[in-house]
Parts: sequence; structure tokens; C-alpha cells
Amino acid sequence: MATFLLTWNPERWQWNKLNECIREIEKFGYYIGSWSCGLTKKIRPDDRVFLIKLGAEPLGIIASGLAISEVYEDKHWDEKARAKGKRTFYIKVEFDTILNPQKRIFTRIWSSKGIYSKMSWNPQASGVTIPDYIAEKLERDWEKFLNHPVPYKEIVFAEEAEVDRTFTEGAKRRITVNAYERSAKARTICINHYGLNCSVCDFNFENVYGKIGIGFIHVHHLIPLSEKGKNYKLNTITDLSPVYPNCHAIIHQHRPAYSIEELKAILRKKQRNV
Repeated sequence: MATFLLTWNPERWQWNKLNECIREIEKFGYYIGSWSCGLTKKIRPDDRVFLIKLGAEPLGIIASGLAISEVYEDKHWDEKARAKGKRTFYIKVEFDTILNPQKRIFTRIWSSKGIYSKMSWNPQASGVTIPDYIAEKLERDWEKFLNHPVPYKEIVFAEEAEVDRTFTEGAKRRITVNAYERSAKARTICINHYGLNCSVCDFNFENVYGKIGIGFIHVHHLIPLSEKGKNYKLNTITDLSPVYPNCHAIIHQHRPAYSIEELKAILRKKQRNV
């Protein structure tokens, strides 16, 4: 997975629906939109992207996400260029974070410090490659700035773990995991809201295992796959819940699956009888 720097200059293009995009992320955990990638054709699905605001102050990183398409060509985003028939390259991005720079921005003052000084943070065009060693540092600092409780790669999303399910006579059925189910931000919003303790038994991996347990938890999707319509849209607060892996396994021992409250009641009854 490569990392790329996309650009936005409000002096050249007004993001009129910025706050709507932010609200969509707050509600669903992600926002999917198209963004110009300059002249580059190197970006591939699942590549990491950061968006930097240029032009007038404040300057800095305001968004991040994953590319979810190959590069494609379309009409130019600039009205004057479009009127002349010009075209440019775009990618579709699943944004996990978008900030309003007038309220919050990962300011560019860091760009001249340490390894950040090894590349230009005032690119002439969108789609510049961020070297891996700089991208790793940026990822860590971005997470600290956003105050994410855990790195998104360390959260196990239960739907992904259950893609293959064994049915009668050993047959298998593959369930496609949709974009909202892959969303790192959706998982993070769930953890931000509920914390890292199991919703059933209150187990916390860090409390028991120390550093090696930091950030580990399953995230259980409360709505059965069979009940999802094609227009279903994930609500990261009401549809997801963090659970200890053992509790998660027991939830799915029953058909239909136990609810969180049902399993908590079973556990309380068992504890009273001990």
C-alpha cells in the first residue's frame, strides 16, 4: 500500500458541501467522494491518501482516507478549464476523516521538522507520493492529533472475521464485505463512543495483558446480515458494539444470535449461581 498527498486550495475551488461531508462521517463513519489526483496514474485501490489545504492560512492536513477506485479521467474540476474542454484525472476516496480547517487543522508548521523536511508540503499538483518512512511518521502523528484511541489496523471487525460460514453438508457461502464494513473510521467511531471494554463482560485486553493488549477488541455488527437491504447504511453508534472474542463467539452460538443484553443477562445469572 502506497501513500499519496492530495491537495485542496479554497482559492481555486470552493468546497461548498464540506460541512455536509463532515456530518456524514460523524454519522456513518465514512464519506465517499471523488478527488483530483493531478497527473498521476499510480494510485490504486486501498492506497492511503492524505489531503492538505494550501493557499491562505491556515495550512495543513485536513483529511485522510483510502482510494477505492483506479484513476479515471473526467471533466476538469475548474470551470474555466472545463469550458475549454479540458479533462483531468480523479480517484474515488473513502474518507475516514475530514476536518473544517477554520475549526481544526493539523497545521503545516511540522513540515520543516525532522523527516518531514525531506519532502515538499507545498506541491504544485495533487497526487504526490509520500515516501513510506515519512508516511509511517505522518500516520502516527495524525492519529495522535485526532486523539484516536487505537490505530485502525489493530481493531478486529467481526464481519470480516465471519466472511466464510460453514453450513449443512460442509457447503460454504461467501458474504461480500461492503465499503462501510471495511471503514477504519467506522470502527474507530464505535471505539471512541463505547471504549475498549467488552459490552458484555467488561473485559479489557490492555488491563490484563499490558502493552501487547493495547487496542485489541472485536467489533460486533448488531444487525444480522440477512436483515440488511441493499440501501442499508451503517450507523456506527447504534449498529456496532465492542465485544471480547469469547463473548462474540457465544453470541453466534445461538440462532438468531444473542443480543448484547441477552448475553449479559445469562452471564449475570451464571455469576449469581457461583
